[in-house]
Amino acid sequence: MVHSTAQKILWQLLSAPDSWISGNDLAKRFNISRESVWKAINSLRKSGNNIESRRNLGYRFTGNTRLSADIIDFYTHNHFTNRLYVEDQVNSTQTIAKAFLSHHLVSAPTVFIADHQTAGYGRQGRSFYSPAATGLYFSMILPSPTDRPLQAGLMTTTFAVLIVEVLKQFFPAQDFRYKWVNDIYLNHKKVGGILTEAVVDLESRTTASLVVGIGLNITTKEFPLGLKNKATGIAPADRNLLVSRLIEAIANNYLDYDNPQYLEQYRQGSMILGQKVDLLVNGEAIAGIAKKIENDGALTIRSADGKTKTFNSGEVVKVNFEKQLRFLRKACSDEVKGDL
Repeated sequence: MVHSTAQKILWQLLSAPDSWISGNDLAKRFNISRESVWKAINSLRKSGNNIESRRNLGYRFTGNTRLSADIIDFYTHNHFTNRLYVEDQVNSTQTIAKAFLSHHLVSAPTVFIADHQTAGYGRQGRSFYSPAATGLYFSMILPSPTDRPLQAGLMTTTFAVLIVEVLKQFFPAQDFRYKWVNDIYLNHKKVGGILTEAVVDLESRTTASLVVGIGLNITTKEFPLGLKNKATGIAPADRNLLVSRLIEAIANNYLDYDNPQYLEQYRQGSMILGQKVDLLVNGEAIAGIAKKIENDGALTIRSADGKTKTFNSGEVVKVNFEKQLRFLRKACSDEVKGDL
């Protein structure tokens, strides 16, 4: 693949973060004129790259608030070259990925990223709020990891664990939790969602590919009325670096999705186990205590009559933390009385 002069200069600046590189050095390295360097720098700036220039020192890259395919290529060591698509605005990365798959044979993980989605969606077609500049919205086409039937529940829980492992590297002070089966929470509010869809080979009737969509609220502060008390953002971060680490983690580990360690991590980070929950299944609300996440990723609930039932699908629409909070308040009160 032929790379432009601007790309080469950008990657050179990225390879020396916080360092100055003179125009003469860039011109010599790429066998071009100083004028060509200057034109390339201006082109990079127009693409949102913040590049400082200083007399007698040269140029220095200080970041890009936009999502950039060139920067993501650099951070992923060109692992996704010709398989990475970055757009300012789309209706839905999931829709675009599935449309791409209908006209292309995909043999390696392929990524679609957007700064803004006008019709982002999650499970059961629910709208996923995707404003510009504050979140990460991407979909990955993943060739099926096996010719055997996939365990869909484990696939989603593993993606959740892989995503949170990366988030913890960027936000080590935050306590991310999982809400069965596809949501990531922080401080009892949603910060991310995962949607895994299978594309079936009609001849063999096996899963040919997976299309996994991820939406994360990074710095989103303003939400529509119905989401104000349910969703939140995480904290500022370099979105290009963050999405690079996320797509690498998924591409490098999804083939091992049924490794038991992922499910154990998911259980340990669950926000619902031991809590009273309302589970919506086919329009019916089922209340009970979330007792266990089974080895296939299914959820077991114990109802008020003491009976247990296991569910492979459904949505936890409510987690009752009040009971737990009252217990903690009472325990603290009793401890204080004991000290007195």
